[in-house]
Amino acid sequence: MIKQIMRLFLTTLIFLIFSISSNAQFWITSVSSSPFPANDCDILSVVIDGNMSSSNCTPTSSYLISGNTITIDINITCGGIGLPVITPYNETVILGTIPSNNYVLIVNQSSSGTLLETNTSSLNIGTCCASNASISLISSSNCLGEPTSFIDLGTVADSLVWTDNGVVFNPNPSALGWIYIFNSSGVHNVILTAIDSTGCSDTNNLVVTVNNLPEVLMSSVSATCATCQNGEAFVNVVSGPMPHQVLWSIGGTLNPLTGLNPGNYIATLTDGNLCSVTDSVLVGNSVSVNEYKSHEFLIYPNPSSGKISLNIFNSEFNSITIEVFNLSGEIVEKRFLSGKSNMHYDIHLDLSKGIYFLKVNNFTEKIVIQ
Repeated sequence: MIKQIMRLFLTTLIFLIFSISSNAQFWITSVSSSPFPANDCDILSVVIDGNMSSSNCTPTSSYLISGNTITIDINITCGGIGLPVITPYNETVILGTIPSNNYVLIVNQSSSGTLLETNTSSLNIGTCCASNASISLISSSNCLGEPTSFIDLGTVADSLVWTDNGVVFNPNPSALGWIYIFNSSGVHNVILTAIDSTGCSDTNNLVVTVNNLPEVLMSSVSATCATCQNGEAFVNVVSGPMPHQVLWSIGGTLNPLTGLNPGNYIATLTDGNLCSVTDSVLVGNSVSVNEYKSHEFLIYPNPSSGKISLNIFNSEFNSITIEVFNLSGEIVEKRFLSGKSNMHYDIHLDLSKGIYFLKVNNFTEKIVIQ
């Protein structure tokens, strides 16, 4: 008796499942295209999302393009034993590249030869843009006064428009693309717009950082005679990020450069942005106090505790600026004095022990605080 009941139950269940499958319902939930918007250069795909009320059903698709009408047929087939559950489906139809036009997109959903649903929408395919703005930079960080190189990676256009922070500029052609020298430091937002004969355009955005050149102040200590090798030349860095690298034209990277004969010495300073500036300084010849006195000024005592006397001998000094630099090139003290010929000043420098350079107008001497 129990076996008969179980057999009847299974027969009834199978009958119900087949009945549900044969009467399954299907509906479209969305139709979309990719890419969007699209043009006649793009490979176009249409994605149909829908639901099926049975788990044993499978969608297949085909399409036809006739004039400005695209028809996609979705056919749902069911077989075997299925459960009565909502089963989503996703069908992607690749149309490839199609001509530019305003199309009517029709999606028909059928099952067992019966049309169940029709979804109608519009699909606009534009004209492919023939322009292409494709550039890159050799370096996105440059120094003021140096050319910035834009590399052509395949730019195609009938005309080009360059803007720097919204202002039009015109770079010069080069072997690799274009070059341009920006006349101001800072961040430059460069946009290249490539335009074809139909007015269709493509853009490429780049950011160029232009760094200021470092500033230096050259100073020297005179040799004590015409053939003495005890002069010094010093590069005082006024501005420019660390690290600093000094290279002298005669060779060497020391700062100060010591053991020098009288003469002119050239140095190139490179800062942390890899920007460089070149300057020169004259190492003089001071045989004695009297000879030195006949030129500009006298400092004594030297070394000192910070209390020094300054005698000015240059009658052309109408105003006197005194600057004291440490060995890092930083100004640690600055004063302004009234100028008269043969004037005497007593000055107290509140400085730590060490070696400094005292500059009077454009003339420099090394001083020692002890």
